[in-house]
Amino acid sequence: MQYIVGVDIGGTFTDCVVLDTAAENGVAVEIGKASSTPPDFQTGFLHALEAGARGHDLTLQALLRSARVFHGCTVGTNALVEGKTARVGLLSTRGHIDATFIMRSGARLKWMPSQYIAHVAKQTKPEPLVPRALCEEIDERVAFDGAAVVDLNEDLAREAIVRLVDKGVEAIAISLIWSTANPSHERRLRDLVNEIAPNLFVSISSEVSARVGEYERTVATVINAMIGPPMRHYLEALEGDLAANGFSGKLQIMSCAGGLIDSDLARSLPVLTIGSGPVAGLIGATNLSLSKVGGSTNVVTADVGGTTLDIGTIHHGVPIRRPTASHGQFEYFVSTLDVRSVGSGGGSIIRAGDNALKVGPDSAAANPGPICFGRGGRLPTVTDAAALLGYYDPDYFFGGRIRLAIDPAREALSELGATFGMSAEEAAASAMRIVNAQMADAIWLTLTQQGYDARDFVLYGFGGGGGLHAGEIARELGIHTAVVPLSDLAAGWSAFGIAASDALVNESAGMSMASPFDPDIINEQWRRLEARVLDKLANQGIALEDIELSHHAELRYALQTNQVAVSVEGGDYDAGGVERMVAVFEAEYERLFGQGSGYSAAGMQLTSLEVRGHGPMSDVAIENVEMGDAGADFPGKRERDVRWATGMQSTPIFEGTRLRRGWSAEGPAILEFPDTTILVAPGDSAAIHDTGSVVLTVGGKQ
Repeated sequence: MQYIVGVDIGGTFTDCVVLDTAAENGVAVEIGKASSTPPDFQTGFLHALEAGARGHDLTLQALLRSARVFHGCTVGTNALVEGKTARVGLLSTRGHIDATFIMRSGARLKWMPSQYIAHVAKQTKPEPLVPRALCEEIDERVAFDGAAVVDLNEDLAREAIVRLVDKGVEAIAISLIWSTANPSHERRLRDLVNEIAPNLFVSISSEVSARVGEYERTVATVINAMIGPPMRHYLEALEGDLAANGFSGKLQIMSCAGGLIDSDLARSLPVLTIGSGPVAGLIGATNLSLSKVGGSTNVVTADVGGTTLDIGTIHHGVPIRRPTASHGQFEYFVSTLDVRSVGSGGGSIIRAGDNALKVGPDSAAANPGPICFGRGGRLPTVTDAAALLGYYDPDYFFGGRIRLAIDPAREALSELGATFGMSAEEAAASAMRIVNAQMADAIWLTLTQQGYDARDFVLYGFGGGGGLHAGEIARELGIHTAVVPLSDLAAGWSAFGIAASDALVNESAGMSMASPFDPDIINEQWRRLEARVLDKLANQGIALEDIELSHHAELRYALQTNQVAVSVEGGDYDAGGVERMVAVFEAEYERLFGQGSGYSAAGMQLTSLEVRGHGPMSDVAIENVEMGDAGADFPGKRERDVRWATGMQSTPIFEGTRLRRGWSAEGPAILEFPDTTILVAPGDSAAIHDTGSVVLTVGGKQ
């Protein structure tokens, strides 16, 4: 297959990169962009794919006949956000039906905004994911060691399933106590559901999240069931459209863990796809960071889209992950790269509120979009403010594919600014300062909660607005180097990250082992998990010799509540191997919670083991990507008046595609690429790296 295609669907735009791996001078890249088309996202997918194909002088059909297609799928995420999920029934062990209603008081606040946490009197528990009328108790019981204490009563189980079907459920979640030790009852219940209602989506906890923790495991299983039917519908429609246009391969889907899974696994475990688009950008940034672009392998990423800012962290070249994810106040067990989203982006709406100018979190999104797009938008956005300040060329936005209407944007900002005694330009400049500060605050909070200092990091800014905001975000954080990865490719960076990703399979085993840990039991689990990983990767077409395995454990102190996941050595464990695993846990625990915070005298518990396997799906390497012109040195195409923080100033505008590697300039300047605009503020400087990335050196406060 000559071409590799990566497609990422965002709230505003659908991004596509088409990589020609047989190009004469390396890997040739073309970006295709199209407006996202909710609820039929596959339409925007095909429009972006057509745009990418045209860049290679191909028809869509010719491209698909010789392409591998990788996809960052947001259908599950969007279904949760918009409340368009399936009606779910829940089957639980008798006496354990209240797990999702009781919740965990501390955990439910963990990912909430600080303002919400501070106002205790205003805190409320969310509506349950499954109403009590759709919850059924099942007579069965498995002990912690896997022994069946009470056999499954199949007659009563059938009656419970029929009641749920009669109430119109579209999916059933099954979460039984200690199914992590023995999943036989869950599997039999699934068989019964399939006999009674063959078309229902069924989600069982031992396959969704085989980890100890009844509440988090149940939530993961329920969420998987909630988004199962819409995901199944979407993939069927998309794969049908792709096949009709000549695609005969297997669609690969990006997972939140940072790798590709096949579409069959995505159908059965759609919870693995939640947040996968932003994760792909972090994967691409990780690959670039290993080349020390910007001078460090410590990188914080700012993926600025039309709707959100997505934040990721890379420490010493390794992306930070966490063992849990969240949906609102519901925390659940799914291993994911730690990417956090806030409502700040190019489509964020600017309005008056509480006697102050406010930006976001609501967005104009793809429809109607910013006012200057001329698609019916009436509320001013960050993009409108940027256009009014002179940051964008109205005739060259997205390479001229969208012509910006400045006057309607000015009129709306003038009306808004009058509320505060400001001109339209003053309101626009204030909004830009606010949104940059909001983005910087969100990044600072992320790094602080992970135990890091922002000043020890390089900032990578990508997405449609990364180049616009990267310098000012870095300045707010005290970061002196910002990078716009591979220049124009930054606009489709998440799509590029998808196209350059490996296949990845995670298999975990929930445990409840108290110290001292038995190495024989650990070794037995390692072998089982490794076998399952190898089998799934083989099904994705990965050769055994190309598979790399890594091993991970989750432990906690017996009298403390914080479980910590750590990377450990593989192989056969003896007493020394166990000691080294414990030492890694204790060191990481103290890094996260402070010196002396551990309590080893109380003993420890091993709560889960995990094996991750990955193998190459594409041979794309960043150093082989054709970016930038090695010979041209175009000094600048013109100047225009731009309003900076220091005031209005005539600013040179450089044509980005004509800038050779090694070129540099002092600010103020604007680098214009077809899909990316990069601001170089007064006092800052920009240089083109050997990879084609734009490296900004950021001065002090302006």
